[in-house]
Amino acid sequence: MSITREFVAFDLSAEYAHYRRPYAITTALSFPIPTRTALSGLLGAIVGLPKNETLAEFTDNKALIAVQVLEPVRFGHLSLNLLDTKDNPTFRPKAENPHTIMRYEVIREPRYRIFFAHDSLAARVYEMLARGDSVYTPCCGLAWMIATFEGLPRRISAIQITDSSTFPPLATPVRTSAIIGGVEWNPDGVYQRLRMPAEMQPDRTVTRHEEYLIDTTGRPVRVTLGNYWKLNDGTCISPL
Repeated sequence: MSITREFVAFDLSAEYAHYRRPYAITTALSFPIPTRTALSGLLGAIVGLPKNETLAEFTDNKALIAVQVLEPVRFGHLSLNLLDTKDNPTFRPKAENPHTIMRYEVIREPRYRIFFAHDSLAARVYEMLARGDSVYTPCCGLAWMIATFEGLPRRISAIQITDSSTFPPLATPVRTSAIIGGVEWNPDGVYQRLRMPAEMQPDRTVTRHEEYLIDTTGRPVRVTLGNYWKLNDGTCISPL
C-alpha cells in the first residue's frame, strides 16, 4: 500500500545567506544550502516554537524537510567587523583594539524552495505564511541576513515511491547513504558531497551528521534510491 503525505512548499530568498561549515576555523566558509538544523530553526521561528522545543519537533521520525536550489549558488566574501570576545567573558568592549575583522564566505542572492511535512506543525506553517506572518524574524544563517518569503505557500500531496530500478530526476539533495545503485552524472552539473549536521540537542551538540550529494546549479540529481517522494505536480524530492 502506497504511503501519502501532504507537504507545504514555499520559496525562500535573501540578499545574503551563510550556513557555516563547522570545521572552517580561520575563515568562515558556508555550505551552499541550509542544513536540516538551520531549516528546523527557521520553521520554528515561523510558528514561534521555544528554542528548547524546536529541535525536538523536527527529528527524522517526526518531520520531512527537503530543500531545492532555485538559482545556481553564487558565493562571495564579506569582511565583518566583530566584537573581540576572546578572554573577555563579560562581552564588554576592551579598552584597546575592541574589534576583530573576520572574513565570511556568503551565498549571494540565494533562492530555495522548502518542502515540509509534519503531522501538526505543517498546517501552522502554512497558515502563518499565507498571512505573510512569522512569530520571530526569519533569517538565512546569521541574524542580520533577513529571509524573504516569495509568493504564497502551497499545499501539495505526495506519494512515496519505492521503485529502485529507475533514475528519477530528484530536485533536492540526496543522502548518499540512501543511494542503492548508480548515479547518472550530468556533464553540465556542479556536484558536491557535503557532510552536514542533521540533528542536534538544545545545547547545540550535534547528535547526527548526514552526507549529501547536491548539484549546486539547481539541476536535478539522478540516482537510484530505496524510496523518495513524488509530488502531484511531478516533482521528485528526497528529505534531508
